[in-house]
This record gives sequence, C-alpha cells and structure tokens, in this order.
Amino acid sequence: MKPRIGLQLYTVRDELERDRDGTLRTIASLGYEGVELFGAVDASAMRAALDELGLAVAGRHISLDADVEAVAEDARILGCNRVALGWIDEVSTLEERDDAVERITALAGRARAAGLDFGFHNHWSEVPALEDGASLLALLPGWIWLEIDLGWAWWAGTSPLELLAWARGRTPLVHVKDLRARGTREFVPVGDGAVGYQGIVEKAADLGIEWLLVEQDELDRELADALGRSMEALRA
Repeated sequence: MKPRIGLQLYTVRDELERDRDGTLRTIASLGYEGVELFGAVDASAMRAALDELGLAVAGRHISLDADVEAVAEDARILGCNRVALGWIDEVSTLEERDDAVERITALAGRARAAGLDFGFHNHWSEVPALEDGASLLALLPGWIWLEIDLGWAWWAGTSPLELLAWARGRTPLVHVKDLRARGTREFVPVGDGAVGYQGIVEKAADLGIEWLLVEQDELDRELADALGRSMEALRA
C-alpha cells in the first residue's frame, strides 16, 4: 500500500498564526491527506478544523520537557496517540550522545506509561556514527519508533534510502525535506533540491511506511506554490 502524504505544520507556522483555517484549507485543497502537529495545540479546536476539511492527524512533535499526561489527553481528543520528540541539542561527543540517549529513553518511558506511542525525529547530528562506531539513532531502544528525516540524513552525509532500509519496521512516519545543496540551509520544495526523491514513494510502500510528511523548514516562495510543488514531486 502506498504511503499517505501529509504535511508537518511547522512548515506553515507563521501562516497558521495569521489564519489557521485558511491555511489548513489550502493544505487540504492541494491534496494533502493529513498533518503532523507541533508545539502547543488547542486539541478540540484543531480537531474540529481538521474534521471539517477531512484531514487526518498523522502524529505530533513534542519536546523533552513535555507534560506527557497533558499530551495524552490531547491525543484522545485528536484521535492519534503517536508522538515524536522533535528536537534535541546537537550531539558531537560520546558524552553528549549518551546523555541524550538516556534523556530520550526516560521521556519515552513516561510517554508509553501515559498511553502514547513514542518516536524520535532526527536532525543531522544523530545520524553519523561517532568515534566508537555508534550513532545516537543506533543506540535508541528498539521499542522507540524512528521518524527518519531524509533531508537531514542526506545533509549529514548518509544515504537516505540506506538509512530507511536499516530502520525497516520502525518508521511509520518519514519526513521528506529537500535542500539546494549539502552544507547549505537553503530549503526548497521536494524535488527542487539535491537530496533525490526519485522512487521514494515506491520504496516507502515496500518498507511499510504509513506517511510521507513534507517539511520545508523555511518557505522559499508562496505557500501554495511551495506545497504544491512538493505534492507534485511525490505524486510523480
């Protein structure tokens, strides 16, 4: 089964602040099937807005200091108990990596006890192996699912498809992000950059990925144009 295509709402954070309902309407009109939430959420209002547009909740990003009981209550309203830790400080030493693994695992345990399905979303520093041969991703317990960000994995020098294959069975949600070139922070719509997304939908289907979530950290053009180009690239 082909994965569904959704949007990480961090992409349109400024637009949501100005006009939540209009922004969500645009997302739905472009063919996106769902969204991934982030930050503080009025769960009841968001659920009503999404229901009106037929948009599903694919998951939600939370922080290291999240109140997991409050997040779990929101999850019951939103109809999705899948959450991912969206950010940690960059790790570059063994001590930083091991401390981060300990903190992530502790949060995961609290989240699971509250009834949440907990995962981890990578940026760049968690992907490469450090001097002892292990990456942060490799040290996370197997019961924590992985939301692989393909753009950041590529930016870190790792093959996105090889990383997905390594994480087979642990990646219900995957971020598709494109950058103009490695070493830059010039974010562009999926397919306009250098990451390379040819065949990604078919590969994702083979790996059992449920959602491909578009994320463009900084929009380089009008919202509808940027999101539309990403959707066209994935459909193609």
